[in-house]
Amino acid sequence: MKLVLFGFLVCVLVISVKSDTRNVGYDKILDLVREEIQIFRDPKILKLESMVMTMKEQLNRQDDQIRSQKTLIKEQQRRIDGQEIQIKNHEKQIHKAFEHISMLEGKTINEVDQKQSVGGNKIKPWKHTEARDFGNITSHSLIDHALRQSIKSMSENTGNRKERHSLTKRLGLNDNTVAFYAYLSHGESQPGKHQILIFDIVKTNVGLSFNKHSGMFTAPVNGVYAFVWTVSSGTHSYIYSQLVVNSDPFGAIVTDSDEINDYHTVTGSVVAELNHGDVVYIRTNPTASIKGVIRSQDEMRTSFSGWKL
Repeated sequence: MKLVLFGFLVCVLVISVKSDTRNVGYDKILDLVREEIQIFRDPKILKLESMVMTMKEQLNRQDDQIRSQKTLIKEQQRRIDGQEIQIKNHEKQIHKAFEHISMLEGKTINEVDQKQSVGGNKIKPWKHTEARDFGNITSHSLIDHALRQSIKSMSENTGNRKERHSLTKRLGLNDNTVAFYAYLSHGESQPGKHQILIFDIVKTNVGLSFNKHSGMFTAPVNGVYAFVWTVSSGTHSYIYSQLVVNSDPFGAIVTDSDEINDYHTVTGSVVAELNHGDVVYIRTNPTASIKGVIRSQDEMRTSFSGWKL
């Protein structure tokens, strides 16, 4: 609007100059007009021009940064591709190693079957086969399988068998009696997903099949077992937990005290048919979100127990 008014004034001045050149010199009027245009241009247009130049410089710097970021992204992608290749190679090596372990385990079981028997019947070999499907198992299954193999080998040594026999004889029980009860010595302030709960205080362990260091129970013989686990949550918390047999979730509960300023305790129970060497443990859900704390103290215990029927 100001430019239109200014243009109108210039036109008026020019017409005035042409109509009355006798009183004022034409050249002098033009000089005055130029001065007025320059005065008007300095504070407005020049400021806008300066702003435009500044913006152009900023855009140029941003373009340089974008090109640099693209170069870094390409380099990171090359590194990721290389790491993926290494991971695939490692997975192949792990699969080969587990296939070899499985073959050796099968030979060992066959040898044991020929030498040992329970109640006149030979011990049946371990029947769970999912963890042996090495082409389809996940990394978590590999970890579970490795833990199970390690615990199984420890529980089958001669010293443990003698100790178990001595304990059951002292209690007036038979060698097939199995029962355990354990709880957390303290709570978990920041539990995460897929976290195995380590029940480190063991009150009952008839049969010596529960490991307080790993939090896992290993079935000493084939049979039907009952399990119970309890999880206590702190205020404004929700904890999703699972009972897992080998690598399979067998039962699940949620302890939810998120919307109230109070503690909650929830108990889950499972009856499962297990084979010799199967492993049972409690973990947080591997996919569901976990919030708050798990509590275990004198007033409430997060615990795990089981027995053979």
